[in-house]
Amino acid sequence: MASGIAGEKSQDRDSGPRRRDAGLEAVKPLRFGLRWKLLLFTVLPPAALTVGTLLSVNFNLSRHLQANIRESLTRSATVFETMLAARSRALEVAAQVIVRDPRFFSALTLPVSHEDPQFRATVAGVAKDFNRITGADLFEVLDRQGNLLASVAPRSSTREGRRELLRSALKGHAITGVLVERRGHDQVTVTPVIADGRVVGVLMLGASIGESLARDLRAMTRSEVTFFSGLSSTGSTLQDPEDVSALRKMLGSLGEDPAAQPDRVLETRGATEPHLTLVRHLPHSKPEDHQLYVLQRSLGAETTFLRNIRSVLVRLGIVALVAALAMGFTVAERITRPVRRLVRGAEEMERGNYDYPLQVFRRDEIGYLAERFNDMRQRQHAYVMSLQEVGRLKSEFISIASHELRTPISVIKGFVELFAHGSLGDVSPKQRQALGAIEHSLQNLVRIAEDATRMAQIEGDRLNLTIAELQVDSLVDQASAAAMADAPHRDLTVTVEVEPNLGPIFVDGPRMTQAVANLVRNAIRFTPDGGLIDVVARGDDDHIAIEVRDNGVGIPDEKRRHLFSRPFSHRDSLNHHSSGTLEFNSAGLGLGLLIVRGIVEAHGGVVGVESKVRRGSTFVIRVPRDCRRVSAAA
Repeated sequence: MASGIAGEKSQDRDSGPRRRDAGLEAVKPLRFGLRWKLLLFTVLPPAALTVGTLLSVNFNLSRHLQANIRESLTRSATVFETMLAARSRALEVAAQVIVRDPRFFSALTLPVSHEDPQFRATVAGVAKDFNRITGADLFEVLDRQGNLLASVAPRSSTREGRRELLRSALKGHAITGVLVERRGHDQVTVTPVIADGRVVGVLMLGASIGESLARDLRAMTRSEVTFFSGLSSTGSTLQDPEDVSALRKMLGSLGEDPAAQPDRVLETRGATEPHLTLVRHLPHSKPEDHQLYVLQRSLGAETTFLRNIRSVLVRLGIVALVAALAMGFTVAERITRPVRRLVRGAEEMERGNYDYPLQVFRRDEIGYLAERFNDMRQRQHAYVMSLQEVGRLKSEFISIASHELRTPISVIKGFVELFAHGSLGDVSPKQRQALGAIEHSLQNLVRIAEDATRMAQIEGDRLNLTIAELQVDSLVDQASAAAMADAPHRDLTVTVEVEPNLGPIFVDGPRMTQAVANLVRNAIRFTPDGGLIDVVARGDDDHIAIEVRDNGVGIPDEKRRHLFSRPFSHRDSLNHHSSGTLEFNSAGLGLGLLIVRGIVEAHGGVVGVESKVRRGSTFVIRVPRDCRRVSAAA
């Protein structure tokens, strides 16, 4: 029947000496073996757990390390501010002791002008004596109008710098603050000098805030320390000037008040590595003066321990992964080796080898399965052998019966011819009509006998080919004509199209013609009157393809699998059995397509089909141009 499903081809011919049963479908190749699945599911969970653990540990260590650095910076800031407070109290105590000493304040009670050189020298001498005791970085004495009388320490102040500080002291109130100068800043205490209940002068003591203090603080806190007056660095422990420059740019990017959030720790990028940075105002300074101190910790130095831990964790993770992989592979191999032997045994059984050694000696479920499989294949072997014997006997019977039918057929045909020629007496018109019917039935009987013989030869691998050169157009024309001769009363249009310059082919001409004719007959049976049948031949350098297309009834999808696998006929309530005619939707014996397949495969070719219900079918025969090598190999 001219039907099937798009793309489905009959390619079940086994290249080995034993032909596979046409009813068996090819087993799909394994896309993902059991061993790899076991390996995946035994290695993936511990691998994922290891990677997850490493990531979690690394994340938690990094988080805790940064938290510790932030906390350490905050503690360092507390230490620094405590140290400044202690220095401030020491300066206050020293100032209070000095201003109460008669040797000091008595000099300021003398009724002389502040411009008197002798008076200034006297005050300076007294100041030097007291500064030898205090060791202050700034020691200045001023009169009650705020005029500078003596400055006897390494650092000094300007009138503009000390103006705000003096205002409170001249009113009789001691004050502690930060003296801001262009060249730097100092922590100072300004104390009024009181004699006889009135302010007679002012003492200003100060300690420098700069490089020395930064180094001391670094030694105490292990933090890099930088002091800023505005955006000018007044002292830093940073060795690389580019780090100081990067810090200055960062402060400039924080807006008008970089220390607006005193507890915020920033991650900044230095010249070579990142830092965690804490910015605060100097104690006792005014925010608008932008007197800042900056504490920094290098993430590179602080994370050395973390990097070492991370390196150890990575090595441990690699070892764990390798161990998991080795264990998984061992488990997978132990489980799947016997399974693969069973799979190989099944494949060999499909090829006809029922004695493939399984070599499974385990005393578990797989061993039990191997024993049952071995028993099953032995029973299957016995069953297949019995079926082959039945098939052989059937083929021999068909062959003998077909041969034996030829003698009575020849006798009947001879007497029909004698009657038809009047050799046995006159024949009436009704008798001549009966003789014609007998002759037509004899032709059908001869074709049935020939088809049965051909089928027996195909099933018994006894189809011998006689290869000869043949023109493709001649083959197609003969096949189409032979098929149409069996349907003289059908109203169909059969067209033949042969690709130009197709050249000759080497095939068994009569048998290949029979194969093409069977496909055309099939198309005639299942194409309604008025339909179209196209026979098209084309080729390439190595193969010839002959297509038979129709616009007939097609074939349902559920019957496509059996199209070439056994005697097939498409029957329903509308069909009537008629092996001798090609009436529309009539059904023959069902041997036609099997014979086509056998002849084509004997030539080393394939036959395929594409079909849609109620839209028609296309059968394609594809054979080598030169089948002599195929015939010689067979």
